[in-house]
Order: sequence, then structure tokens, then C-alpha cells
Amino acid sequence: MAHVIVIGSGFGGSIAAKRLTEAGHTVAILELGEDMRDPAKLEQSQDTKYILRLFRDYPVDYLQAKPKVVVTQGMGFGGGSLVYSGIHLRAPSSAFSGWPSGYTRANLDHYYGRVEQRLGVAPLPDASSYPRSQAFAAGASAAGLPAPVANPVAMTGCTKCGWCIPICKWGKKNTMQHTYLQDALNTGRLSVWTNRKAKYIAKYGTKYRVVYWKTDSAVDNYHMVNSGSLYYQEADWVVVACGAIETPALLERSRYDSLPSGYTRIASFDMSNVGNGIDGTGDFIQGGFVPQQMDGFKGAVMMNHIDMGDYVLEDIGAIPVGPAVKLESSFQGISKTWGLAYKQKFKDYGRHMLAVGVMGKQGNGTLGNIQAWDDDGNAAVSNTAYQPPTGSLEAARSIITAQGGEIADTPWERSGTAATVHPVGGCKMGSSSSYAVQSTDLQVRNNPGLFVIDGSVLPGSPFRNPSHTIAAVAERAMDVILGVHPYWYWPS
Repeated sequence: MAHVIVIGSGFGGSIAAKRLTEAGHTVAILELGEDMRDPAKLEQSQDTKYILRLFRDYPVDYLQAKPKVVVTQGMGFGGGSLVYSGIHLRAPSSAFSGWPSGYTRANLDHYYGRVEQRLGVAPLPDASSYPRSQAFAAGASAAGLPAPVANPVAMTGCTKCGWCIPICKWGKKNTMQHTYLQDALNTGRLSVWTNRKAKYIAKYGTKYRVVYWKTDSAVDNYHMVNSGSLYYQEADWVVVACGAIETPALLERSRYDSLPSGYTRIASFDMSNVGNGIDGTGDFIQGGFVPQQMDGFKGAVMMNHIDMGDYVLEDIGAIPVGPAVKLESSFQGISKTWGLAYKQKFKDYGRHMLAVGVMGKQGNGTLGNIQAWDDDGNAAVSNTAYQPPTGSLEAARSIITAQGGEIADTPWERSGTAATVHPVGGCKMGSSSSYAVQSTDLQVRNNPGLFVIDGSVLPGSPFRNPSHTIAAVAERAMDVILGVHPYWYWPS
């Protein structure tokens, strides 16, 4: 049996840890963020100091720098599952165009089903009973759009308090911490090392060494730690599961950082696709005031969706007014984001704000137009905005205006800024040698025992909340790695 280091504990890393430990291997998880299993750490809070312990932003100074794209991901034991909305939508067949052989919606359905079973995914009960859901449905009907459908979510006994994000204080969201990682812990073969940021991966004799910094000296923004004492752990295999931004930066450092005596660089592979082709999954949010009182903060954070083919529309619990003002939300006719007129406009924010989320195929040729690279030990992203899915913002606005509502100006209208919490790509899997990650088993080419199992391997956007597809691909990879199925066989 092998000893394996898994770097990251999101959907890919958690599934790898469960499957490996249950197969008899020992696993050590190195996680960038905190261990949030202590209930005393869980807060219903929008305090920036708390938020920055759970989320990592690229660039970290986006409020001052005002870039054209902002990428945000979660961190902590459980990765992005700690802070996600719990939604598990299967990608449509059209999303798999251009993926490697075998990766189709039909072939992944088996793995989607496996993930749904373990996470207890089911349509959110009573979703239509909330005023926000009713306003969303009424607007869709008046605009001539398809009727909303309750989201399939990984939640058990949801209190509908609206605090799914930043984290569920009540433990009702079935995160990876509660499920896959707990399964791995139950084997007695998983050790957990939180507040660890990998600097590089190298060979030392026949073993891999993961060299890392400790991040617990920082109070937040753990992803920005790039100095201090270095430590290492050794393993037979390594699974990289750091996500679409950190994984390519780590592979770059592993190929090019100077190494101490006795260390050997990992074997070379084509880097031309590493850090390129990152897609924001078409993330946009459109908000506005509607006449009816709907208390949009009540209920789960996202309760329903409208399937528009290459994109979806989802109702969103409006973020608290403080962050909305900080992000300079505004309305037509108000030129300043301060002053009496601005304050009066926002006095009914919580009661009348309806927000509509967009996710899908990025428009106007901007698929996979974000790049990531290493910048002196920290990951950096390109200043390249993507375009909304074709027709999506118009459809989202029509839900608000068709019921007499007033549209809010967004950062996209004001400055052309796009913001995503769902990046994928950056280490795309492929069948040819120009792809660093092999599509058959997600091994890093020319490096036996070194794998990438996270959202960075997706060749393109799944046009839906990506966690479900990331998890399905991870389950598929583990079947091949553990010899459950040969790479050419897909169970029905």
C-alpha cells in the first residue's frame, strides 16, 4: 500500500482521500486554510475579517485595483464545499463538446449519481413557498421564460435561514467535511494538516516531497503566504487538488523553482496549457428592486433555477446591504454611490431586492480567456474580463422589469468587470502530449504517481455550478487509478 499526500481538500481532494483510504492506502491532506470543524468557529457573519478566513480573492486588492476580472474561491478543511451554495446540477450534453474521448453526459451520469447518493442531493423542499421564489417565478412567467424548478441541493434539514454562505453554522449543508472527508477519517488512515501552503513538489530518491509553508501565522488571506520557514512531507504518490488558480501555479513552481541539494525536479511535460484556458463559468449577478415585499434574504441562498440550455438563471438571496454598498451597487439616475439620494434608494434593499444569478457558456468568444501563473510564490491571474452568456443578462433583467421592477447597475455595466466564484480549467486534461494531465487517469504526464484531481482539469465550463461535474470527474479518475475499471470502460 502507498502513502499519499493530497494537496487541497475540496471536491477533488476529498474524493481522492476517501477512495484511497478505503482502498487501504494512508493519506495526509495538506490544506491551505483552517480546520473549521469546531462549531465555535462557525459564524453567521459578513465581517470582512471572517470572510477572508474562508475566501481567497485574485487579485487580493480588487476593491482598490478595480481589475476587469475577480476570481474568488473557498479555503479550509473541505475546500470550496464549505462556502458553496450546495447546488448539484448535472452539466448539459452540449457542455462536453471538445472534451476527451469518453467524457460525455451519458457516461458521467453514473458518477453524477454516485456523488448525489453520498451527498444526499435532492430538490430543496418547499422552495416555492418563499416570497423570493414566488417573485422569481412570477417574473419568469411575465417575461415568457420557462418556469423555475427547485434546485437539487446537498442539504439535510435546511433551516432556510439564508446563511448557506459564507458557511452553514447549523451543519445542514452536506459539505465534503461532513461526508467524504469524514468517511476517510473513519478509516483511521487519514491525517489532516491545515494551514499548509505547498511551495513545490519534487523528487527525493524514489519518493515525492511536498515542500510547504505554514500559514497559521497569518490572520487571513492564507493564500498570500509566500515566505518563512519551509517544511516537507514525503509520499509515494501525490494528488494535487488546489483548484483552477493555485494548481497551475504550483505545477509551475514545481518545474522551475530552484531546489536544495539532493532534490530532483519532477519530470518535464508540456507547459503550454498549464495556467491557460481558465473559464469563469459565465458567472454574473443581476439585481433590482421589485414592487412586492419578498425578504430576499430568507430561504436557502439559491433555491430555484431556470434551464436556458447553455446557461441557467438562479434566484439568489441578496447579499447584505453593507457588502452591496461596498461593491458600489447603484441605480440609474444616481451618479454617486454615497449621499442622501443613495441612502434613500437603499432603505428598502432587504425587503425588495431580487437578485438573479447567471451561469453558463461565456459569450462573444471569451471561453477560457483567463490565465493564471506563479508570481514569486503566489498565484496571479490575468486582467481579462469574460462576456456573459449570450442573452443571459437580458433574460435576467426581464424577470425584474416584467413585474414592474427597477434594474440595478452592476460592476459589469459600470466598468466591464466580471467576477467569478466558479473558475475551471488551467490544467486541462487531454489525450495528446500537449496536455500536462492525461485524460485517462488524471496523471501528470511523465510523472507516475503524481495526479491532478480538481476543477483545473476540466477542459471547459460545464455551463452549470461546476462542483457536481468536478466531483463526478474525480470519482471517475479514482475508479481508473484504483483499478476498478480500465480507462476505456464506462459503467452505465
